[in-house]
Amino acid sequence: MADGRWLCLLSAICHPPSAIYNALVAQALLITTLLTIAGLIISIVMGFLASPTDNAQHIIVALVTVIVGLFSQSMTMFFFIGTGKELKDKSNQDADVVRRTRAFKSKVFPAATYAMAAIMVTFILGGGVAPGKTPRWLHDALAALSLILFARAYWVQIQAMTENATLMEKYLRDE
Repeated sequence: MADGRWLCLLSAICHPPSAIYNALVAQALLITTLLTIAGLIISIVMGFLASPTDNAQHIIVALVTVIVGLFSQSMTMFFFIGTGKELKDKSNQDADVVRRTRAFKSKVFPAATYAMAAIMVTFILGGGVAPGKTPRWLHDALAALSLILFARAYWVQIQAMTENATLMEKYLRDE
């Protein structure tokens, strides 16, 4: 293929159009949130099954879950900041686009922030359960709250990302 079609194909793979790239990023972020929810469920079950002297696996699973959860929510917030700016620029600051992107952020940011705060507090206070500094019921309640808040964040984010995808399709499809 001396006519350069391979180069064009490689360029499309390495540098996909913005709307396609953003859709892939949105899917990856939603998957990491689902992985966090799964990790929370696994960690909660492991916590109930672990003996007081042997809870290392519970702690490792919880640590990985917290890291993935913090990544998923913080990157989701950055995703909406970035796509919002890109959409506003491509739409020439269209009032409806500005209003809708602000609406996404006003729904997603609190849900993501509360989910991150809950999982951090749960993990930090969980360190005090084995030595008896934190009541187990408090750690259990916070774990349940973390699970609920991540499920809520997922629900809010999937709705916002669906609507955001509609705007991206309209304004970013020609790149």
